[in-house]
Amino acid sequence: MGVTHALRTSEYRDREAQYRWVQKLMGTRQVHIWDYSRLNFVYTTLSKRKLQWFVDEGYTDGWDDPRFPTVQGMTRRGLQTEALKEFILMQGASRNVNLMEWEKLWTLNKRIIDPVCPRHVAVSDRGKVLVNITNGPSHPEVVSVAKHKKYPPAGVKATTRTSRIWLDAEDATSVREGEEVTLMDWGNCVIDRIAKDSAGQNVVSIQAHLNLDGSVKSTRLKLTWLPDIGNLVPLSLFDFDYLITKKKVEDDDNLADIVNATTKIETRAHGDANMRTLQKGTVIQLERRGYFIVDEVFKRSDSPMVLFAIPDGRIKTWGVCADVKK
Repeated sequence: MGVTHALRTSEYRDREAQYRWVQKLMGTRQVHIWDYSRLNFVYTTLSKRKLQWFVDEGYTDGWDDPRFPTVQGMTRRGLQTEALKEFILMQGASRNVNLMEWEKLWTLNKRIIDPVCPRHVAVSDRGKVLVNITNGPSHPEVVSVAKHKKYPPAGVKATTRTSRIWLDAEDATSVREGEEVTLMDWGNCVIDRIAKDSAGQNVVSIQAHLNLDGSVKSTRLKLTWLPDIGNLVPLSLFDFDYLITKKKVEDDDNLADIVNATTKIETRAHGDANMRTLQKGTVIQLERRGYFIVDEVFKRSDSPMVLFAIPDGRIKTWGVCADVKK
């Protein structure tokens, strides 16, 4: 038949005598057998039977679920084919049984997408704070800004500058009265007044003035922002955790005992108007927030665009890994 080598995973090694017996019985060539170990990941099962259990029990939406260790699932979550190929080639045909960390694969992926993916801005809906800029533009001003400052082929986007802008609640809490901060892709501004709620806990509004002659290098905070305009894009940002709470899954483990009940976190937000034209599968970076892939495109203002967070190789500060560190 021309076959000289048989490649197989090491769990079939016990059947080698039977394999040789069949070859001898059929009068075929005694091929060289090369055993290699299966690839195993932490907090993951690669057993098709066990993965089917997650689908049947409603813990996932199907075999292309972004939480699944399937090619369809991982690419839907933003894994690039080049990163997967590079990762597999790095492992080689080793006979050693290793429990791999996912961070290594996602770090390779980040190296591929970061130099080329366009940058956009999003502000979380929850607790967002309106900033009134007293010397801001009397009418909206539209300027062209590079989507990626180090990769011109990414193109440009239209950024609207207005006298009223939105900040994330976390950023609004971090600024101080009298402090000069940088509004990314605009310039510096000085925080004149911070208004809080009756309990004195949450920032409800900020008053500031522009100081465009100020040095960007001298400011402590570089803040992302969005203009207070009507054509911002509603977003549903999803992040995911491991489906399993046990680092190494054994054959006799009962999945019901180690399943992670909370694996999908949704954040409602609004993105810049340029995101209206993004296509399904487009990889972007939301500045100061992370990398995302478009799963559902923008259709209308009452139907949010759906984006999935792409891991960047850093260990999460929430979920299973955070619980382990505690």
